Amino acid sequence: MRHFKSTIAALLAFSMIFPLASCRKKVSDKEFEKKLTRSTRTETTEPTETEPTDTEPTDTEPTDTEPTDTSSDPSNNQGLNLKSPVPEKNCAIEIPQDERFHYDMDLTLDPSNNTVSGHVVASFFNTSDKAWDELCLRDYASLFKDSQTSGVQGSDGALTEITNIKVGADDVTMRRDDDVSVVWFPLSKPLQPKEEMTMSYDFTAKIPSLKDRFGVYNDVYNVTNFYPILAVCTEDGWSHEKFYNMGECFFSEVSDYNVMLTVPSEYKILSTGTETKTDVQGDKTTYTLSAPCVRDFVFCASKSFKFFEGDYKDTHIRVVYDEAHPASSEMDDCAQASLKAAQDSLAAFGEAFGEYPYPELDIILAPIEAGGMEYPNLIICTAESFYCMKNSYESIPFEQMSIVVAHEIGHQWFMGIVGSNSGMEPWLDESFASYTEIVYAEYLGLTDQYDHYSKKYMDLSSTAIHDSLKSMDQIPINRSYYSFSSENAYVYAAYEIGKQALYQMEECIGREEFHAIIREYVHRNAFTNSTEDRFFEVLFECAGQDNQELNALVDSVFER
Repeated sequence: MRHFKSTIAALLAFSMIFPLASCRKKVSDKEFEKKLTRSTRTETTEPTETEPTDTEPTDTEPTDTEPTDTSSDPSNNQGLNLKSPVPEKNCAIEIPQDERFHYDMDLTLDPSNNTVSGHVVASFFNTSDKAWDELCLRDYASLFKDSQTSGVQGSDGALTEITNIKVGADDVTMRRDDDVSVVWFPLSKPLQPKEEMTMSYDFTAKIPSLKDRFGVYNDVYNVTNFYPILAVCTEDGWSHEKFYNMGECFFSEVSDYNVMLTVPSEYKILSTGTETKTDVQGDKTTYTLSAPCVRDFVFCASKSFKFFEGDYKDTHIRVVYDEAHPASSEMDDCAQASLKAAQDSLAAFGEAFGEYPYPELDIILAPIEAGGMEYPNLIICTAESFYCMKNSYESIPFEQMSIVVAHEIGHQWFMGIVGSNSGMEPWLDESFASYTEIVYAEYLGLTDQYDHYSKKYMDLSSTAIHDSLKSMDQIPINRSYYSFSSENAYVYAAYEIGKQALYQMEECIGREEFHAIIREYVHRNAFTNSTEDRFFEVLFECAGQDNQELNALVDSVFER
């Protein structure tokens, strides 16, 4: 999620337009289970250098291999002191070949009107054990119609126009909740468990004039969470928790995206996925983009992007900033430092959690109020002078920006690869992403500056510290955003106490062992939506139930 520069500082100092057909069929149990299978892993034994290479990026090949069950052979732990086997360092996270939800999108960016519009064809299947008599979509762009609904001062957006709606072969009239981002589509015939169907719609969304994750400022367009997307159906029904701007509450299923995006030819774009074709017609350029196995599709556009490019293994990295409106005189150096931070982050997190499975990663240094925001294959980091200048007190040049880059790239694992409901269980992605800052620092040999997260500084299992944090409503941390008494309590709990708790777990178990446990957690839950129960299942299965220090730590910070 979002990396908060101001709040933390204050607290801590794709459409080919296909013919629409009614697609309602029932798949076999075996086929259905394959749709929902988790990713496989393969193992590599040698980590590679983090320096840029001349290797061209390649797509990750899908595999039909099922995960190998090694649970009865603890000797596979490579000498680690764990109760069950785990993947090795730098293990591959394979994109599964299973069928997934599918979005075909034909999009147009219109800078003259600050709109993004398009035709969407979505194919999906009932993932639950109950019939669906209606569909729920989330239309986050409509929230920016005013400051009250978005939580962002100066919001000047509009309700998204959603027209020509077909669900299967039926024309449908939608309805909105009082929360305008919640949109319901009735079904004339319930969609039974495992049945598949297709819906289509046209939409036009207004892009607000804001320095925000969804907005345009100085002709830089951050176009995120802009199209109506199918909500997640959980055991409790359709998830449609209230939007909040202090972090993020976006929650979606992994899907395949095929996108055609048309923009004025003078604009340069970066996006989720990879470009497969470019077609220039007069003053318009259409990009064809493919993004398999991601949770969302976003893009950024500007006439003045300056590019810096490099590679880490098979991943091509692009860093851009707005050359027409540089945040400092050192923007070229800042962009290069951001590129280096991205390479180091991919190396550190690949070793600790499993290799990044996608062929591209884009970093946009853009005007946003938050320190950073994460999206599939793309992160947006703030372009403000404090972050974009060398500071004499920093251990490494552009350290503040580098940490933001690392945090947002950490989100590529948590909640990108391993998804979660970030409104209901925010610590599962935000605490983990904050913890990746420490993994990044450890990789670079800069752990001394992180000593204040150790037990020497604050033992979270201490009764006095526990009582103090509880009095400030900062623990337990495993609560929904909506249950904290204040935004500050939520931010501190999700970002800081959670990071510290994970770091102290590392100290209780051992760094190599804890990283291995996280690799096993990622392996079991990759490309699914996880829960905290799944994490704790892996934790105690691997670490055992008899680590008294770990047990005391967990009991002090979490409500279980």
